[in-house]
This record gives sequence, C-alpha cells and structure tokens, in this order.
Amino acid sequence: MGILMRGVGAVFVVVAFLVAVNWVASSLIDNSSGAYPTWRILNWPTAACIIVALVANYWRKHRVATMEGADGPVTRRYLEANVALYASLLLFLWFFWNWLAAKFPYNEPEEVRRIHLMMWAFISPVLTVPVLGTTGFRLWREGKSAGDGE
Repeated sequence: MGILMRGVGAVFVVVAFLVAVNWVASSLIDNSSGAYPTWRILNWPTAACIIVALVANYWRKHRVATMEGADGPVTRRYLEANVALYASLLLFLWFFWNWLAAKFPYNEPEEVRRIHLMMWAFISPVLTVPVLGTTGFRLWREGKSAGDGE
C-alpha cells in the first residue's frame, strides 16, 4: 500500500508542476487560433487527479474524525484534514463546471463563456497547484511511513 500511495503522490506532484509550468508558459505561446492544445491534453490527467484527491482527502478526514472522536478538541490535524477536503471539493466543482462548459460551449451565451475563461485564471494556479501538490506530498510521506512498517 505504501508504494501505491507514493506513486499516486508522485503523480499528483508532477501534474501540479505541469499545470503551474503550463500556466506560466501559456502566456508565451501564440494562441491566435484559440485552441490551447496543451491544456486540452493536460486537463485529462488533471481531472483524474482531482477525483482521486477528493476521495483521498475524504478518507483522511474520516480517518482523523474516527481517531479523534466527534467530541474531541479541534486539533491541527483536524483542521488540515477539513481544509484539504473542502478545498478539494471546491476544486472538483469549479474544475468540472468549467471543463464541461469548455467542452460544450454552445449551451451558453457569450457572457457566461467569458466568465468560464476568467475562472480558469483562478482554478489552475490558485486551486489546482496547491491542492494537488499538498495532497501529493502528504500521500508521499504517508506512503513512505507505511512502507517502513512492512
């Protein structure tokens, strides 16, 4: 289980890094066609990582709540688990709302499409990179400690 957690954590960190690099590099690329082909490719692994991150952060919150009890004090671990879960949920909702709107742009007026384009400016650098990066590093650490006990 430790190797699987470390592998998933490494994939999360790599995808977060690629999103960050592509975000910066996309301003240097001539996009006169409006296609952004690298985002079309990168969105698929990002979507998969977001789903897995949501599940992993839910399990973490559930595990922390079980260990500390429902009436226990609010600890740092409890706050970290809750922030990670709700940040993952927010990322999940906004990412898929925007991504599906980009895949089916004919369902909305032009003003709403502009809102979706502006949302990418928030989703990619502000949510995707920290959520996937921190979840990846946490899974890597937990996988390493789980691997030591085997």
